[in-house]
Amino acid sequence: MPVKVALVQSPSVLGDVQTNVSRLERQCRLAAAGGAKIIILPETSVTGYLGEDLKTNWHLPGRPLGHQYTSTIDPRPYAEEMDGPSVAHFSALAAELGCYITVPFIEIDAATQCLYNALSLVSPAGGAAVAHYRKNCPWPDPERSWATPANDVNGACHDTPYGRVGLAICFDIHTILAKYAEHDLWALLYPIAWVGDTDLWFRKLLPHKLHGVNCPHYILGANWATRAPPAWDGAGSSIVYGPRGEVLAAAPSGWQEHLVLTEVPTQGEMAPGLGRLDLAAYSAWTADQSGTTYWHTDNVGPLSFAHDMRIM
Repeated sequence: MPVKVALVQSPSVLGDVQTNVSRLERQCRLAAAGGAKIIILPETSVTGYLGEDLKTNWHLPGRPLGHQYTSTIDPRPYAEEMDGPSVAHFSALAAELGCYITVPFIEIDAATQCLYNALSLVSPAGGAAVAHYRKNCPWPDPERSWATPANDVNGACHDTPYGRVGLAICFDIHTILAKYAEHDLWALLYPIAWVGDTDLWFRKLLPHKLHGVNCPHYILGANWATRAPPAWDGAGSSIVYGPRGEVLAAAPSGWQEHLVLTEVPTQGEMAPGLGRLDLAAYSAWTADQSGTTYWHTDNVGPLSFAHDMRIM
């Protein structure tokens, strides 16, 4: 039988973890009441990603900061370790509700003190997270001011009763599919905080790209929302893709908080003959995408915000 999944399209406030967690828990309860067994929350929605004015950003002392950010917050007081209180909170909630929940937050590594844009997957069994992922390709413009890039998907897969899932975050879409090519995924769980024309990107351009590289699995993408109409494009359009980029369900256009509930076939019910990711085509996509090599270059000049808005 198909499984019901939920995309939680929700706003977050930088540093107001208690409010964010309460809002996300409320949406998780609604999703579970609607029958969802897998719930996706937006990128760093526990801790917050950017201010809703797009002028407030996390910033570590000594790290580069784009000129458009007029207000900054040190993320260290709000960052949590991998097994911190927010993951524990949602793990208990997942056990209570009998579902899987992605927990997106800013992680601090206790040994190195590095900060990561991180994602844990908690399960109906409760206890420790069953998968964990650190964003491999942070979006250069806002995240170079605080985030450390990771470089693999070790520990980021989990075999659910419905199929094997992997974890990825937002800008990763331009590079991460190749890293999962040999993992036989059923679904990519995909929190997002997109900046740019979401209708154009998620409904037209990305489906075309996914079709062109023969993406063989589902992608469950939950994007952020805002609390009031923003003066910029980017919120909304949370979306479920089937194999090869088929759009199966999506939130209405707009910035508002929304819950997408839909059913998708399990891995055992997927159509045969989907083939594998076209690595050559995907390599060309990655090479053409500005910003994907930022973290692997020693000497990169400042990126303009307008340019990054276009590539997002």
